[in-house]
Amino acid sequence: MVNKLNKLIKSVLPLVLIVLLLTILYVGVIQYMNYTYREQAIQSHKKELEQAVSVIRNRLDSQYELWQQTLIHLAQMGLTKTSNGTLKADPEIAELLPDTWAVLNKQGQTIASNKNHVSVPANLLNIASDQTYQWTEFYAEDDVPKQYLISPIPRESAKDMVAVLEIGPDQLSETIGSDLPYHISLYNYEYKVVASDLKGEIGHPVINEITKKMLDGDTGTEHADGKMTAYGFSDTKGGALYVSAWLAESDILREANRFKMWSSLSIVPVIFVFTLLAAWYRKMIIARETHHQRSRDVQHQASLLKRQDELHVPFLQEINEGIESMSDRLQALTGGEDIKLLGFYRDIADEWAQEEGLLMNPERAEKKAFFDELNEMFIQNRLEQEKEIDVVQHQLRTMGMKVTSHLQTGMNNELVDINILIQDTITWARAHMDLSDVEVYFVAEHIPAVLLHPMMFRKLIVGLLENAVKAMRKQNKAQESAGSSRKTIRSGRTTTMKIQIYTRLEPQGISVEMEDEGGGLDDKKRYQYFQENYSQSTQEHGLSLFRMDQYLKSINGKLKLRNTDVGLKATVRVPR
Repeated sequence: MVNKLNKLIKSVLPLVLIVLLLTILYVGVIQYMNYTYREQAIQSHKKELEQAVSVIRNRLDSQYELWQQTLIHLAQMGLTKTSNGTLKADPEIAELLPDTWAVLNKQGQTIASNKNHVSVPANLLNIASDQTYQWTEFYAEDDVPKQYLISPIPRESAKDMVAVLEIGPDQLSETIGSDLPYHISLYNYEYKVVASDLKGEIGHPVINEITKKMLDGDTGTEHADGKMTAYGFSDTKGGALYVSAWLAESDILREANRFKMWSSLSIVPVIFVFTLLAAWYRKMIIARETHHQRSRDVQHQASLLKRQDELHVPFLQEINEGIESMSDRLQALTGGEDIKLLGFYRDIADEWAQEEGLLMNPERAEKKAFFDELNEMFIQNRLEQEKEIDVVQHQLRTMGMKVTSHLQTGMNNELVDINILIQDTITWARAHMDLSDVEVYFVAEHIPAVLLHPMMFRKLIVGLLENAVKAMRKQNKAQESAGSSRKTIRSGRTTTMKIQIYTRLEPQGISVEMEDEGGGLDDKKRYQYFQENYSQSTQEHGLSLFRMDQYLKSINGKLKLRNTDVGLKATVRVPR
């Protein structure tokens, strides 16, 4: 389980890091865009508010000028006396004035009006005869501030009459305009709101840092109390009016916050897209690397085959021919002149033994004994020589077989998918070996094909499986004999043994790892396991450790055995 988790982490970690890096980059870009959008929104609204204050100032100046000139013109030339003695205003001039104009006498009685009752305190109607007009301050009537423009009528018949224009919040609001995206307030010198789109503020004084700056004649923009306010003043004909245009920060940042919300929500699908792209890119890289590796393997195989044809095979063939020649020459030494000489000594001894009186002649008897002894010595020496010749011939035959096997092995190397080969080997082992109490788990990583001898590598895997199975069964028997498995025996259940096989892609090659639960190797005998004549058990189908090591060395591979907490871990590395 731990190995699977480690393998999963190693496989997924680069992908997670790529997605995390892209996500951090995307979040950074989003944060920068949010900040930029926020600042742009603030600057845009700031400029808009400043422009609004400027426009309203100009409107107020123009409107007050228009009201003043129109009312003077109405008082001087726009009133005519009817047949019944009343005054009538010129409709063209009256249209230029608000509905709140009237002609009053000095007692405040209405002589003529535009159907609206205009009430003016009598003390405000006293105006010098040499004055053309007079603006009053704002007066509160029922908490509604109102300002009056008074112009005397220069007629002898109407010398006690004045034309009056009442300016209140409604008239000023019409001048400001309606349906604006921001809030507008007008103040007099007493800090009172004389006009505003917020009706509840009209007539009430507002004293704060902004209004203080306004009444000091300053202009600018301030952030305070959760809103942005632009302020200025208008020096109208009727006196100074102070203008403020403001907007709540929530309104200013509404679009920016909406953009921030949607951009934050976009992180989830973007992460999903990044994950897909990273997975696709990793798959493409692996596929491309696998393709390049296979191309390199094919070129490497062609190079090896060419080198075999040009050097390796002829050299091995020359060695094999030399061994055969030496064997023929040794065979020739078993006959020829030596055999003739051996027969010559035997014939002399036989002739002397058949002659009569040989026993009566000591000299001939002595010569016969000499030839018999000489013949016996020659026979013994010859037998020892033939024995040595047989040993040399056996060694030459063994060397010839090894050279032939090595030659055939080198010529039979081919590109092999190790994952498929191991899977086929496990299937074969389940069918031909006793694995009834063994579970074999195989976890394959995507790896390229490698150049090796498929049959030899199959025998290598089978040999490792045989060693693992025998070691685990031996371990179980030892535990049962020690009484550690009594509960299992009483319950009638068989302990299932486990073998795990992994393939991994490494920078310089491919590794195959096999882990068992057989208790591991005896470290004192580790060296002996790899000797040619040492074997703890007979390999029925696979190679011994010595043969495994010899084969892997022939292809620049390596076999490593390491004890674990529960058994042995065998690692086979082959070059790419």
